[in-house]
Amino acid sequence: MFRSGYRLDQSKTPFLDGLKQYSLDGIIPFHTPGHKQGRSLDKELRQALGELPFRLDVSDEISSPVHDNNSEAVLREAEALAADAFGADRTFFLHNGTTAGIQAMLLAVRQLAGHRLFRSRFSQEDVGEVILPRSVHRSVFGGLVLAGLTPRFVQETWDEEWNIPLPASISAWQTAAEAANQPVAFLETYPSYYGIAGNLGKVAQLAAEWSRPLLVDEAHGAHFGFHPGLPPTALSLGAAASAQSAHKVLGVLTQASLLHTSRQELSELMPAILGILQSTSPSFLLYASLDAGRRQMAVEGRRLWQQALELSQAARERINQIPGLQCLDREILTKPEIACWDPTRLLIRVDLLGLSGSQAEKWLRQEGIQVELAGLNHILVLVTIGDGPSEVGRLVEALGKLAQVHAGPVQYSPVRLPKPRVSGKIKLSPRRAMLSHWHAKELTRAIGEIAASSLTPYPPGIPALVPGEQITAESIEYLEECWQRGIEIRGWADVESKTIWVVDAD
Repeated sequence: MFRSGYRLDQSKTPFLDGLKQYSLDGIIPFHTPGHKQGRSLDKELRQALGELPFRLDVSDEISSPVHDNNSEAVLREAEALAADAFGADRTFFLHNGTTAGIQAMLLAVRQLAGHRLFRSRFSQEDVGEVILPRSVHRSVFGGLVLAGLTPRFVQETWDEEWNIPLPASISAWQTAAEAANQPVAFLETYPSYYGIAGNLGKVAQLAAEWSRPLLVDEAHGAHFGFHPGLPPTALSLGAAASAQSAHKVLGVLTQASLLHTSRQELSELMPAILGILQSTSPSFLLYASLDAGRRQMAVEGRRLWQQALELSQAARERINQIPGLQCLDREILTKPEIACWDPTRLLIRVDLLGLSGSQAEKWLRQEGIQVELAGLNHILVLVTIGDGPSEVGRLVEALGKLAQVHAGPVQYSPVRLPKPRVSGKIKLSPRRAMLSHWHAKELTRAIGEIAASSLTPYPPGIPALVPGEQITAESIEYLEECWQRGIEIRGWADVESKTIWVVDAD
């Protein structure tokens, strides 16, 4: 849903204004941080960054007579404005990134499940499953460990042409839900790293049928809802909570993220949970950037994203005219698993030039272009409100030069990613596996053991083994094939000896 009307005055930036005023008031700070508004900086650091960021880098107080100089009160007003702009019941500024938001959502549903299943007491034992795809971000598995919850995986699909995972079908979600043991929540990624999204509205309907909350990792969708040409927001489709990496696509500082809730019971739990997960020394610069980034989206978002959409579409059309290159286009929407996509993401195949994504990335860097991601046969480029015709034009020119330099008979056949194959059962919750005693064992001799940590080929970044999963011959075969094809595998106990961490037998 595209949001065009707001209840509050979205032109206001209370946190940014208070932070600026504190600097202008000439207050002598006898408090942290120790650089004292930049007066103790290393000379090279001062030359590189200037003094202004440090003059605004305070941690305890800002000036706001309206709020009696109470930073917490100013923050609450800024978060209320963000909730209004993003269509949430409550919004929380995150200074520990979206990881903190995802893990807070899981801890919250664990708390709710404990009350529901055990009434007057909170169970100290692992309880309940979260229904989710296997391709979730690694922060989700950290959240499962913290919350003592177990994954119930939904079977995803795979696009062999582009070497990327596709969303799971609704029937796959239904199958996983029916097989779950005491499901406590559904969790979906919306959209994927590649800007592709399944039918989140139907997943939300399924979660409602089971009377369970739908949690959404919306890290790559903070701009949704600010232009009708972009996908609808997760909250508008029925999510109970979503976490967004505002820094990925909006005009805010790295690590600044947002957590939105749409249910009172989740909203009430979040302050206490975030107080455990986040640093007690938040960066007010991050908060100020979130405050200003929200205003920019509410006031100018439609105009700014119109330009980004036009630039990305023009680039896509030009790239698809370059021999040897192919840029993902709207034909992806013909696949039944896909409900919408983000057109500002340019996924570009380079294998017809005989290149791998990594080779193309290195060549483009020499031309002054840095891509977001390099896969086995593709690169990913993000077009945001920070790009203009000049930057996008240079990108297309560099891609044209890349194609010219590598034109002619293909001398190199890039590595093809084997289709992910996993068949192990979850024998322990990730929490119990992580807190058990471990020992290292050679991968080829680990059949039947229980994994103590994740083992993940990059790309595609989908774990072949997760903590608590039983290791099978099929999973070992898949990992061995990835290894032989030169694909990086993360999570070894020792990469040289190809040993992995497994749980000690009872």
